[in-house]
Amino acid sequence: MDGRKRRVLEVLIDDYIATAEPVGSRTLAKKYDLGVGPATIRNEMADLEDLGFLEQPHTSAGRIPSDKGYRFYVDEIIHPAPLQEMERDRIRRAYQVRVRELHWFIHQTARLVSELTQYPSLVAAPPVKQAQLRDLSFVPLGRGTVLMVLQTTGGLVENQTFILPDDFDAEQLSALAEDFTREFRGVSMEELKNRILDPLQGDINRYQGLWQLALKWVTGQDGDEDKVSLAGPLNILNYPEFRDVDKVRRVLGFLEKETALELVSRTESEGVQVVIGAESLMDDIQDCSLVTATYRVGGNVVGHLMVLGPRRMQYARVMSIVDAVSNELTRVLHG
Repeated sequence: MDGRKRRVLEVLIDDYIATAEPVGSRTLAKKYDLGVGPATIRNEMADLEDLGFLEQPHTSAGRIPSDKGYRFYVDEIIHPAPLQEMERDRIRRAYQVRVRELHWFIHQTARLVSELTQYPSLVAAPPVKQAQLRDLSFVPLGRGTVLMVLQTTGGLVENQTFILPDDFDAEQLSALAEDFTREFRGVSMEELKNRILDPLQGDINRYQGLWQLALKWVTGQDGDEDKVSLAGPLNILNYPEFRDVDKVRRVLGFLEKETALELVSRTESEGVQVVIGAESLMDDIQDCSLVTATYRVGGNVVGHLMVLGPRRMQYARVMSIVDAVSNELTRVLHG
């Protein structure tokens, strides 16, 4: 693509992102210093349409970008927009807490990304079974209940409440937790399913009800779904593309389904990825784009985050936010 066509495509997409209105040659000539008149711009736009970069929704209307046009714009024209210092500071401060409970982390991340981008955000974490055990403890809660606290590599914490056998006391709880931690520290939750629990066999037989519940939870047998947090789904209503009720229903339905998680979990690639319109191969979000990234612990992908918006999303800004948040989350979890 020659320089003038590239520039016409760039400003046309910039204008359409800002206004949500089809863009004509006179508009571009008035608003942007392209060095040529409306007739020349009109010819360039016609060529771009022939090449598949632009579409004309109505005969008398201006042009709008196609998926191919957006793809060229994202890959070849724009660069991630620098974040303001106050935005970077907000991202840093978001994780300055002592508690590292997994549910809190993914909820906090989804909310932060949605508030910064003003688009719906989805954050997914892996099942606990993929992590390694660091520590197990029991906290008596009274009235025959106990809180089981599991700490994994990366410092993430999971907890679950259980009903205690009648003859169980705090000293026995502490001994069981110490034995379990000593025997299985560094073992993945997945591996625990296949390990022989001989050192604890006597206690397991004696308190079979408690351990059946606890080990079922620890090894991920009590539901194998990824943990997911969705924030700001109704933000999609702020954009004129989604004034159609059926379209909104399809998008919100997609965000609530497992298909959203499957789509966001496809990539293990480094950095920010952008999926535009029909590239998702999903009918419900043909009018949307997705910006995704992974976050890691010890070099391994442990979760994903995603932003969904209209195809005319502010790509440069969203890509910067997603990149900054995923990098900060990786840094905090590594520490």
